[in-house]
Amino acid sequence: MGDPDGVIAMTTDIVFHELFTKHVLQLGHPESPERLITALKYIREAGLFDTDSVNLVTAESTNLNAIHPLHHQSYLEQIREKSEKGGGFFTLDTSVNEYTYEAALLAAGGGIMAVDRVVEGLSTNAYVLCRPPGHHAETARAFGFCFINNIAVAAHHLTSECGVERVLILDYDAHHGNGTQNAFYDRDDVLYIGMHQDGRTLFPGSGFPDEIGSGKGRGYNVNLAMYPGAGDVSYHLAFEEVIEPLADSFVPDIVLVSAGFDAHFEDPLTNLGLTTAGLAMINSKVKNIADKHSKGKIVTFLEGGYNLTAMGRGSLNLVEVMSGSNVTQFNDSHKESNTCTEYNEKLIEVLKGSILDMHL
Repeated sequence: MGDPDGVIAMTTDIVFHELFTKHVLQLGHPESPERLITALKYIREAGLFDTDSVNLVTAESTNLNAIHPLHHQSYLEQIREKSEKGGGFFTLDTSVNEYTYEAALLAAGGGIMAVDRVVEGLSTNAYVLCRPPGHHAETARAFGFCFINNIAVAAHHLTSECGVERVLILDYDAHHGNGTQNAFYDRDDVLYIGMHQDGRTLFPGSGFPDEIGSGKGRGYNVNLAMYPGAGDVSYHLAFEEVIEPLADSFVPDIVLVSAGFDAHFEDPLTNLGLTTAGLAMINSKVKNIADKHSKGKIVTFLEGGYNLTAMGRGSLNLVEVMSGSNVTQFNDSHKESNTCTEYNEKLIEVLKGSILDMHL
């Protein structure tokens, strides 16, 4: 296992803390500690921690000043107070226990730690294997299992503290990253691209193609609202026709990713059609974008994924892609319908005729 404090050339950091597994929403809740335990099990059993290319890093908490630009102080106090009391609800499916506040600060701090290490050259890239997830968290609202928007905090830190001029955020969770979109909706230094199931058919009911940003951020918010059942074919086409050309135009200094393994066809909460190989394809294409434009700098944040097998396999393949290891092949298969493919082809053509024309 890598030395958490060491400087190892060309490594993939896995940022983790045991407290992430102590945050529990409710008994039987799909966003469970077993998600991280399973991911680590797959990575460990593949022997990646025994190599020089994968480095386990213990997450550290962050100063609240790094979070306040994204979340109101009074809202953070609500999370702290409920945790100190031993528990409480924000929504029917988003609740805290005694560990939630500290775990949320560690998740946000782990993200800052990860981007700092990548920018400073201490690691090549990183996977922030954290709970609670973050991309639904709004300025003053816990929502969709999320409390602090980890990826948004990290992106703001990069632009405000690290001198980074252009951040690309790619969110391929099955659910639209409403909190992340809203955090940067009027900014042109962060290009947000969401790939998710159409909001007419899935929580949170947002992320439509006409949500393109406002003010100087107009054209820097892109939503690929995929038809239910969208799988490897549609996602491959979306990258080739929309995402890769946008990245070529934007030329990001670093790529941040909200990884949702709930886009897998066996996820119990969603209706998309990616296979494990399709998820690996997405991560490979993201790595190619970063290699081309950002000197390989990528930081990936765990968001959703509620089938434990898909969660473990997807995390393993992600780390294999990022660390340059051989990618383990799995035999799960799924074929998207012609109706689905045709709908997504039309969606992609619409985006090419609108968003791409604003950039190219």
